Amino acid sequence: MDFSRSPVHEASLVDPALHSPALLELLEIKLTRPVIDYVVDTVIETVDYAMGHPSTSAPAPRGRRAARTPLHQKFATFVSTVLARAEVTPATLLIALAYIDRAKPHLHIALAEWACERVFLGAVMLASKYANDSTLKNVHWALCTGVFGKRDVGRIERELLDVLDFELGVSEADLLAHHDQLAAVALGREQATLSHTHVHRHHHRSTHTHTHTPDSLSPPSLSPASSSSGSSASSTSFSPQTPAHHAPALPTQGKGSPERKHALQSPGARVAGFTQTTLDLLRAFPVPAPVHHHHPHLHQQAIMA
Repeated sequence: MDFSRSPVHEASLVDPALHSPALLELLEIKLTRPVIDYVVDTVIETVDYAMGHPSTSAPAPRGRRAARTPLHQKFATFVSTVLARAEVTPATLLIALAYIDRAKPHLHIALAEWACERVFLGAVMLASKYANDSTLKNVHWALCTGVFGKRDVGRIERELLDVLDFELGVSEADLLAHHDQLAAVALGREQATLSHTHVHRHHHRSTHTHTHTPDSLSPPSLSPASSSSGSSASSTSFSPQTPAHHAPALPTQGKGSPERKHALQSPGARVAGFTQTTLDLLRAFPVPAPVHHHHPHLHQQAIMA
């Protein structure tokens, strides 16, 4: 059978008619500053909820905040940097937002420092790895962050997997949960309202989606990653042993518990000045090109690259 003439969407490898128009609209958004701000506010609200604090993002709609605290401004820079350096696509970002929503009721965070960075990085890494056969390795993600070491990145990944109970599948409804607000900040309120009329008409249809749309932001500067970054060790941990200067995860409740709790700890190491040598090192690593795949047995789920 000749698939070269098949009317398939380049992001999902299926007929675009099977997609909700609202979902196709989200696949075409650019990762502009308002979209980045929306992601930042979403993570901040999640961390505030996990710490039992009133949300600091509540006074203004997501993506339209007039000002942030210095800690949150630093996090916004971190998000922009990771998205640009890792070349994260809108599709991957949608899956990451779905993971953040899913993890929110089960997160328990003791320290605010670096908590937003860890939640965001964990969600984006898992989304990228789940949606692509070939993706960045943990050492590449560490270099993209400029602040976390390879060991920290691995621990962040394992912690979020535990929170999600390794349930990484997403549906079209999961991805469309952010449609109205994302469309509002990315396309304007009129477009968002118009597109909303298509959501319920097509929400029962789902497919595997991938996209090749490049991000539109250039990365600001951050400190280089240190292979030994971490914080004080804990004597109780279900994670693999690491040196004392790395922060082990706190124990979590078993899968049979009615509520899974998860603790995120912050790295302590900070190194100033992201140098050209570090950028050269990043370029020296063989970064694999995304290889899109199709899972026939998951045809009822929407998987975004």
